[in-house]
Amino acid sequence: MVEKINILNIPISNIRKEKFLHKIEEHFKDSTGNLFIVTANPEIIMLTKESKDYQAAVLNADYVLPDGIGVIIASKLLKQPLEEKIPGYELLHDLLAYARAAEKRVYFYGAKPGIAGKAAEKAFSQYPGLQMAGTMDGYSSKGQEAADKIAATNPDFIFVAMGAPLQEQWIATYRAQFPNAVLVGVGGSFDVLSGTLKRAPKFWTNNNLEWLYRLITQPTRAKRMMKIPVFLVEVLKTRARKK
Repeated sequence: MVEKINILNIPISNIRKEKFLHKIEEHFKDSTGNLFIVTANPEIIMLTKESKDYQAAVLNADYVLPDGIGVIIASKLLKQPLEEKIPGYELLHDLLAYARAAEKRVYFYGAKPGIAGKAAEKAFSQYPGLQMAGTMDGYSSKGQEAADKIAATNPDFIFVAMGAPLQEQWIATYRAQFPNAVLVGVGGSFDVLSGTLKRAPKFWTNNNLEWLYRLITQPTRAKRMMKIPVFLVEVLKTRARKK
């Protein structure tokens, strides 16, 4: 069993990435069902406080991984430090590398028209031999129709890039149609993988400043990123109540 750290009523999986990837290998060796993975940043955790339906979707996940320095800081404030930050974009690449090596089929679902296809091309160039089950944007097919089309391709990994809360709600609703697959919400990762959006340079990511780089380069994110200080205030309130 993986230890869970409760942050604002969301159980965050306290696991190092290397061990988590080993869990993925074990899943395919002895699969007894599918896996639903959430990569949770402060924005996602705050959204669960605003919507009971979204909270239920996230709580339906098998792993809620700490994506973002804000979640790590929160765990330290609560004196239950998480072992490691697991950025969603890096996890996507780790899982693609595993899929290529293990000959698993991958499906890209979400983002604007054309982006998933470009991301798939980039993925195939970086991981030659990767088996792409298919791609679909997040607009041409939705809900049950999308689930039926994806299930027909029999993928092992389904990466869903529709942003929170849509991606987690979709996975929670339709995961039963993919009995042995690994389903992961990956937010804007297709935009970065496709080259449509530039990821923060190493200096920013290595110093846990990717959030600031995004704010500078995408000022339209300002409203969303205001959830980070609100999130930390809520965590401090939780700590005070425990005392």
